[in-house]
Amino acid sequence: MNEVSNRLDYAYMNLPMNVDEILGKEFWIYDNITADMLPSFTEPVKLTATISIFVRSGRFKFNSNLITYDFEGPAIVNIRNGETLQLLEISSDFSASFLVMSKIFVEDIFLHINDMQNLSAMARHPVAKIPHDIVPKFENLYQSLHNVSADTGNPQLIKALQHAIIAFYYRYAYRCYELYEAGVDSGARLSDRFIKLVKDKFKTERFLEYYAEELGVTPKHLSRTVKAQTGYSAASWIERFLILEAKILLKSTNLTIQQISDNLNFPTQSFFGKYFKKNVGLSPKLYRNS
Repeated sequence: MNEVSNRLDYAYMNLPMNVDEILGKEFWIYDNITADMLPSFTEPVKLTATISIFVRSGRFKFNSNLITYDFEGPAIVNIRNGETLQLLEISSDFSASFLVMSKIFVEDIFLHINDMQNLSAMARHPVAKIPHDIVPKFENLYQSLHNVSADTGNPQLIKALQHAIIAFYYRYAYRCYELYEAGVDSGARLSDRFIKLVKDKFKTERFLEYYAEELGVTPKHLSRTVKAQTGYSAASWIERFLILEAKILLKSTNLTIQQISDNLNFPTQSFFGKYFKKNVGLSPKLYRNS
């Protein structure tokens, strides 16, 4: 099994917020992507747009928000704006199409589908298998989006693209998530809510008691549930998000180590340096230069 191992020198993919910019660039819809066209992200990437990947075939292994996903096509992958992505392995028979959507574009779509019954399952599962009988429908979707986006003289082009995607999810894509919705229990929902809250608050809230109070449970119950659902303790999730953000800032920005320490709300740069070295094995300076 061949793997792509090229390195990227950047860790932020800065994509425009304005959908007009996307519609003016044909490359926002990528078709027939193969293994030799994709690099391996040796460092985590923080996305500033949402990427929806239709994997036709092949094996695809990646990390997103510290969770590893390893699967084979046909499958649909959704990595949302603000989430991290680290590509680990791709098989030689990998084939996929990519749809990149700005934050505003996606928000408008979710205004229309926020009542979808299995929307929570979609949020919990960035990867879902595609039933074989609707794989051709995904092919048709990408061709349709190409055709719509080519009509640059249409004053309703943005709405036309958005409604094509909305109609597709209501008619076909919802089926990819039915199995996941049926198997969700209260423990999984609590764990999901906790991880989402940590993602939003880890820079300022480091103690488990805060998260337990926000979620209406005891710290002991929260820790036990998260450990059972994810394999990591609740405290470990807070620490992992913090270290991940520190790595991204060190590798992808010109902020000084003092500025990064301040950004992450450490009391001093020295404290940040010791904390980082304890978890990574290198000082922030050595990690940045490695």
